[in-house]
Amino acid sequence: MESKQFLKDIAINGTPAEKKELFSFTLEDSNEKILKKFKLFSRSCYPHYFHNKSAPFHDRMVLNYIQSYRGDNNGIEIAFRGAAKTSMLKLVVTFVLLNDKDKWRKYVKILSKDLKNAKQFTTDVYNNLIAVQHIYGDVFEKEGDTKREETMGGFTMKSQVKLQAGTVGQTQRGHLQDAFRPDWIIFEDIEDRESISSIIITEGIINRCDEAIQGLSFTGSYQVNANYISDAGSVQWFLNKPKINAHIVPIIEPNGTPTWDRYSPEKLEQLQADTDDWAGEYLCDPTRTGDKFFDITKVRSMLEEAVPPTKVSSSVRYWADYDPSHRYGAGIDLSDGIGKDSCAVTLFDFKLGEQVASADENNIAPDLFTYEAIRLGREFGNCILAPETNNTCGGIAVRVLKEEQYPNVYQKELTDNVNNTFSKVLGWHTNSKTKPDMFYEFRKDFNDGLIKIKDERLLREMLAFTKADLKDARASAVTRHFDILTSACIGWQMKDHAGQNESVRDFYANLQGKKRLASS
Repeated sequence: MESKQFLKDIAINGTPAEKKELFSFTLEDSNEKILKKFKLFSRSCYPHYFHNKSAPFHDRMVLNYIQSYRGDNNGIEIAFRGAAKTSMLKLVVTFVLLNDKDKWRKYVKILSKDLKNAKQFTTDVYNNLIAVQHIYGDVFEKEGDTKREETMGGFTMKSQVKLQAGTVGQTQRGHLQDAFRPDWIIFEDIEDRESISSIIITEGIINRCDEAIQGLSFTGSYQVNANYISDAGSVQWFLNKPKINAHIVPIIEPNGTPTWDRYSPEKLEQLQADTDDWAGEYLCDPTRTGDKFFDITKVRSMLEEAVPPTKVSSSVRYWADYDPSHRYGAGIDLSDGIGKDSCAVTLFDFKLGEQVASADENNIAPDLFTYEAIRLGREFGNCILAPETNNTCGGIAVRVLKEEQYPNVYQKELTDNVNNTFSKVLGWHTNSKTKPDMFYEFRKDFNDGLIKIKDERLLREMLAFTKADLKDARASAVTRHFDILTSACIGWQMKDHAGQNESVRDFYANLQGKKRLASS
């Protein structure tokens, strides 16, 4: 058996033929043997990837990638930002493309939320292949004298193995022939701050990921590389899969010891001071974040009690029918309907303090969604509707409400300090003062038990919302996501404008008084 030093000498000083023989493997080799070959290959061919000594967890990380490639397991690798998981995976992909004698995988696909990230992945692998041409020669398929498909989007090798970039924002369609379906999918950076702020974007990503998985070849498998910034997003969806091989690496052990010694106590202290999400980005535990805006225990408790709607009509979900003796009101948050922000409406029963109906769509024009909100308002006694009017979409809503002669639209009275004249403006205008105020009031009333949420989608947005998101709200009059939550906060403000004298606080105060009398 060759000594370790002898193998290193071949890896560094051997002939191209000797190196290829040393690095090559078949699926009959054990995972541990393939790992050793990978380490010799990567460190001798790409020393610039290894400025620091590898972390103890890198072997386990690479073994998981190898198992996923072989199809032994579908895997998810969650590691702190800076753990080199993407770099290691690029090296593993380069390694298997060049050294798998069996060419086990014929069509490898990289899927990211942002296509630029997927293209960067394929570009880096392409450049890695170019860098070892002195060992492997030109590995790319040619058509005459012109190389084809050697682009950021993908390439095909002489072995007919294909690497292609894609996005989880696009429909994944496999070919009917199994041979043309991807047989190894890598999900890389499928979740970010933008996606977790919108349940509808998260659901879209999950649907596309599921579609991609269903489109795998019969022997296909997949690997996920991720940061763990939310326990209510697409990464959590993968973690919840019963048979996935999960490996989670925080930056420090529970006793405070760094998991990678390149991170000194001073560096850790600096990272913690500079990040807005230490628990999610570095501890890989978003449930521990101290930056959550709402009381997470209360939100989770209500999530456990959440029930499906009793009725769904078009995009509107209902949990109760109209009671003429109750007061109702709804907030409307609108978008341009091009698949990013959602149009959303949330309706409350102010007598009970309950959310009783809601809807959200991200592929519907704001005027059409306003018709849906009008229909909902009419079903609940022409209750007060408050469209957010910060942008063009809000103006469209006001126009539709006027055209339809909806009788109960929130109006704000404005005073001209010069002439002391009054004017009324339709709709709820969100600005740097009103937005934090309405969020803080909604939070206080929720924490005090005055608000009961039945919609799981709204609760999941509350679970993801952080104090940093509120800071963004202060800086800008328009928030890009948390659309259901925004509509709920606006809708809750209508409790003071929905008619009748009894406020929701009076109702709960009377209710608590009756409970005390009953128990005495």
